[in-house]
Amino acid sequence: MVRLDGTAADEARLAAADDIAELFQSRIIALFLNVLPLLAPEAEDGIGALRVVNLVQLARDAGDKVEIKLTQRLACLQKPVELRRFDGFLDTIADIAAREARTADTFVTLRPNGAAQEPEHLVERVLFGSGRHLILLPHRKAAKVAFDRILLAWNGSRESARAMAEAMPYLRNAQTVTVVVVDDEPPVERNAVEGLSAVDHLKQHDVNAVLDHARARKGDIGATLMTEAKQRKANLIVMGGYGHSRLREWLLGGTTYELLRGAQVPLLVAH
Repeated sequence: MVRLDGTAADEARLAAADDIAELFQSRIIALFLNVLPLLAPEAEDGIGALRVVNLVQLARDAGDKVEIKLTQRLACLQKPVELRRFDGFLDTIADIAAREARTADTFVTLRPNGAAQEPEHLVERVLFGSGRHLILLPHRKAAKVAFDRILLAWNGSRESARAMAEAMPYLRNAQTVTVVVVDDEPPVERNAVEGLSAVDHLKQHDVNAVLDHARARKGDIGATLMTEAKQRKANLIVMGGYGHSRLREWLLGGTTYELLRGAQVPLLVAH
């Protein structure tokens, strides 16, 4: 499943989705979330209410034009495709995206950063509410999404285990897989063996993985992982998505927040 909105950013999203579909011989589900204006009537005589109705209709009409454009673009792909359109107010589209993603293998969209701003609450809602992994892309169109050199961030947590399980199809197809454990404190006995069981698990699934420990640079785990990925020329970082809930809303944890905004390679994130 790939989120499309009719803007130029669709090309980066769709190119990656096309490459992933090619890799796994799968179909593409395009999700178009047409945002309707959420306005309160300004007058009690009906004029304000009529204005709101007109604005909503204008948004639906604009959505019709985008839908035609997306249908034409998807027809150019040499793969099975499906377009799903949902019209909703801004406070509902993230829940719609999370609901639809539950019956997809992956959810492809851009990182919530840059000129083509991806709604942060949408990314968070899908991450924490769909039960599926996300492929988050930089805001540039890559020549080809290969995913043949993968860095798996491992810290022994439930989230990293979840990410490893969700990433298994990609890991099996990769040429090299490096399990990276970032030590953010002075080495102790537990740190030395952290990651060995993950590597053993991957080898049981025919993934030729190797283990590497990296010392956190100035205590910054996110920056350390990005540096490790650059040194290994990794084209995919697999990581657990961390966060905490406040008043029924999810807030991203520090390392997750940093990587979502700073990574220059695609991320596979799962919670």
